[in-house]
Amino acid sequence: MSLAAEPLHPDAQPPSPGGPPPSLLRHTDAEVVGESWVVRVGSWVVGLLLGVVFGMVGTVVNQATVSVFGWFTLPIGLIMACLASILLLVGLRLVLPTRTLALLAAIGLVGIVAALTLQSPGGSVLIPANAYGYVWTFAPTVIALVVLAWPAVKRPPVRVDSSSE
Repeated sequence: MSLAAEPLHPDAQPPSPGGPPPSLLRHTDAEVVGESWVVRVGSWVVGLLLGVVFGMVGTVVNQATVSVFGWFTLPIGLIMACLASILLLVGLRLVLPTRTLALLAAIGLVGIVAALTLQSPGGSVLIPANAYGYVWTFAPTVIALVVLAWPAVKRPPVRVDSSSE
């Protein structure tokens, strides 16, 4: 076992005398997580399925309303479905370094909503042609476009303080 510091990246050169210590060399995301192709493809499938599940649940609840003291009806189902979609996609964008998983979740979300707007062979329709139905039909697409097109958040580099060890 060697006590010499190993470079953190296979292509990393030994630090120059005035350069950063080895603990500050940048990793690629795959190295930090230990990500393999199996893990990557599995996460893509999970992202797609998350979008499908959120779209299905949103489709089922989008017509739910609550009467507020008899003054007006609050479309609580539509609000919660849109909020859940926003939180899913924004959360994936903020946590992960790329847009890939958020894009796959958006494809699942928009795709299942589009599929569920169609009339079934038995004649039933899950998203009726009313105001709430139209909002739910187009809201996931608008939400996905805004979240995916939003510029990436620049994060300052994290420095490791060696004096705290």
